[in-house]
Amino acid sequence: MTQSHEARLAVIIVNYGTSALVLKALPALLRDLDGLGLSAVFIVDNASPGEDGAALAEGLRAFPEAAGAAPQVRFLPSAVNGGFAAGNNVAFAEIRRLGLRPEAVLLLNPDAEVRPGALAEMLRVLESDPAIGFVGPRVENPDGSSWVGAFNFPSMGGEVFGALGLDVLARHFRSTIPDSDRPVCADWITGTAMMIRGQAFAELGDMDDGYFLYYEEVDYMLQGARLGWQSWHAPQARVHHIAGAATGVVDKTVARGRMPAYWFQAWARYFAKNHGPAHARTTALLRILATLLGDLQRSLRGRQVPRPQRFLRDFAAATLFSRLSPPPVAPTARNPANRPVTPRPGK
Repeated sequence: MTQSHEARLAVIIVNYGTSALVLKALPALLRDLDGLGLSAVFIVDNASPGEDGAALAEGLRAFPEAAGAAPQVRFLPSAVNGGFAAGNNVAFAEIRRLGLRPEAVLLLNPDAEVRPGALAEMLRVLESDPAIGFVGPRVENPDGSSWVGAFNFPSMGGEVFGALGLDVLARHFRSTIPDSDRPVCADWITGTAMMIRGQAFAELGDMDDGYFLYYEEVDYMLQGARLGWQSWHAPQARVHHIAGAATGVVDKTVARGRMPAYWFQAWARYFAKNHGPAHARTTALLRILATLLGDLQRSLRGRQVPRPQRFLRDFAAATLFSRLSPPPVAPTARNPANRPVTPRPGK
């Protein structure tokens, strides 16, 4: 790969058992990168099972790797599957090793396909204000519907009133931000396709690899907010997403019946790390009680809500009956935990 300290965009895709999806989506990504300036694509294989990693490496031979080709594709095999954050950190280390200073870094899910013009629109929003550190697109589902990728940070009020299921209370602690056709500032944006300003990337360093999967991008943007970086949702940028292709988890429901243990561990880590173990336990207990009360009021109204099997028992085991002092973050990750979050515009 030709080294350039001024690469405009570095794209990172972490694969685990989804080589066919990566290879299918890659042409659309390369087409959208064309014309944006010198860019590089880093594809990390997180020790995929079976022959998936080998199939990915073989499939990538058809894409540009020769010196001078732009955009360039680089394959980075990892010996272990340390999770999403650890996989991205492999590419972060390679970017630093090459001496690249990209204007922006895009974390793209392996089951996500960018629509034409999506990257240019995300860059446009990113460059519209020097305070913007993160930009995310609108996400399209396979059936053509879409969902907003703009959210408020998780909080005790959001967890409790969301579980109660009473709209009159929950509306004051919504986890999502209302839909908009124009760019909107949020606490955090979708991790399906998360664009990071190069300066924010340099300041924050690695992601916290204490998360295996889930909440790592929320935590990363929370640390960014503590450094003054804003997150923005760019609804005119669209990305097609096959939700749950790698994990089997779709909107907190799973095909196999139970949520994976790493979801509960990530929830506990996020709250304990950022608000303290006592706050995390209190939030967990109140959420469990609110869920039971919510189930009762929904049952009386004939509005049962499906839930993963043994959800409350698994949640209690991971939060009320486990040690909640989170292990250290990655040594190269910035963790300004003692700083207050900079209020976003209009909040």
